[in-house]
Amino acid sequence: MVARLLGTVGLSLAMLAIVSGCGTDAVGVDACRQVEEARCQQAPSCGISLEPPYSNAGTDVDACIRFYDTACLHGLASGNDPGAIDVNACVNAINNNGCSVVTAPETDPNCAWLIPPTPPSVPDASDATTDASDAGDGAPEEAGD
Repeated sequence: MVARLLGTVGLSLAMLAIVSGCGTDAVGVDACRQVEEARCQQAPSCGISLEPPYSNAGTDVDACIRFYDTACLHGLASGNDPGAIDVNACVNAINNNGCSVVTAPETDPNCAWLIPPTPPSVPDASDATTDASDAGDGAPEEAGD
């Protein structure tokens, strides 16, 4: 009974992921998958736990890769596909530049394209210093007053 319920929930989530992945404006899906697959593969050698996602099928690395296959359907937060050369350089950095890059690849210059652009600043309400005394009463001033 529990296995059937879990199967139904899993199938529903898979269908939701498939449907929500169709027709989006996602950019860099393959780049995301390549970067995350490299991170999943390197994580055990760095002592990084891969749970969750929890899985009974395959290894933790396999489960991690499957998780990001779906998660990457949203594309890159940067909104730009860096291209094959930059993706390969980032994957090489993850594979060869140590555990700090596995943990936070965006800190390596080869993966800096993972950093999303800074959103435009919103003006602070305290910047609006015009008050009623500055506005005046709207009547023109007369000469000699």
